[in-house]
Amino acid sequence: MTADAAPAESASAPLLPESLEYTRRLIAFPSIAQTSNLDIIDYIEAEFARHGHTGHRSYSEDGTRANLFITIPAADGTVNGGIIISGHTDVVPVEGQIWDSDPFTVRVEGTRAYGRGVCDMKGYLGAALWLLPRIRQDRLRVPLHFAFTYDEEVGCVGAPALIEEFTHRGVHPQFCVVGEPTSMRVISAHKGAHRGRVSITGVAKHASLATHGVSAVNAAGEFITFFARLADSWEQEGPFDQAFVVPHATGGVNFARGGVQYNIVAERAVLEYDFRILPSMTTESVVQRLEDELFGAILPRMHARAARAEELSGAEPGSLTAQVQVQHELLAAVPGLGTPDDAELVRLANTLLGLTEAPQKVTYGTEAGLFQRAGVESIVCGPGDIAQAHSPNEWVELEQLRDCERFFEAILGWASQ
Repeated sequence: MTADAAPAESASAPLLPESLEYTRRLIAFPSIAQTSNLDIIDYIEAEFARHGHTGHRSYSEDGTRANLFITIPAADGTVNGGIIISGHTDVVPVEGQIWDSDPFTVRVEGTRAYGRGVCDMKGYLGAALWLLPRIRQDRLRVPLHFAFTYDEEVGCVGAPALIEEFTHRGVHPQFCVVGEPTSMRVISAHKGAHRGRVSITGVAKHASLATHGVSAVNAAGEFITFFARLADSWEQEGPFDQAFVVPHATGGVNFARGGVQYNIVAERAVLEYDFRILPSMTTESVVQRLEDELFGAILPRMHARAARAEELSGAEPGSLTAQVQVQHELLAAVPGLGTPDDAELVRLANTLLGLTEAPQKVTYGTEAGLFQRAGVESIVCGPGDIAQAHSPNEWVELEQLRDCERFFEAILGWASQ
């Protein structure tokens, strides 16, 4: 799939970034998260093939979505070391949003380009493709790696398979730049973002015989209360990192569904929660606290209520207790990023960008934490402002795209002999 060429600009129009045509083509592929992205991966792969480079795919379980990892070796054939230019191919939906133009056709107005994903993060990917014809492999001192992932927008689902694939092949990059919108500033740390689901099964009964049943909604309420108190303890007791806008971990149940109607003891309840933790905290420690409460406190109380219901109702011993269940699923676990402020990559990126300011820390999650966990020193840096991501009439300043082009040229200069 190829978008039509851009119309000629009038003499009074702003000078467009050279990478914008690639961004136009990328945005013409809707590539909504959790839908197939194979067409955009085919296009990206074909662009690399035109310049003599081949890559490796890794797929979702159903085969409808793919990651693509491409290494351009150094002049001596080395594939280890170097830097990954990494971005996700998926975008969030446009349903329910009011746009002034087709979201999947780039519109340039004044100093801005508009379109779904132009900020998050196809402007960055367009600049990566723009860099391709400028790469002279025979001059590379270290390899350049390019990573294109699927389903980042629903919990960084695709990146783990991509990382597992290149690690399995013995490829060990040194650095990674994940191109989420940061206004081309260096982000060295972000919180870990997690979501999970708790499914509770009780014993239904007419409300006039409430003690003969076990309410799943009551048990759900106990978990909601526990999680609220856990979040309160984070706010009051820490740990803290004052470099974050919200300097502590946060979390809670944000979705709850259960019961059939007011006069039936609820048989089922489903909860979904979110928690955001500091880089100094671990996913495992929080999950353990949640499961200690679910399986060490709430489920035993439900079993006791079921045993009492059996006694009161004359039901066969163990019959109601066997119906009571609690299930817990961790739906997404995006580890935090915690690259030291004085890390080699932070210093390098600031030098290439011409910046002297300290790196920033943000509350949202990215794939950078996954690369760091795999031993690749990582930062987040890309064109656009996160405030524009996911919004109707999503936009990026054209100058930000030019800044990204200059950054990539500087990376190429660093990587070359």
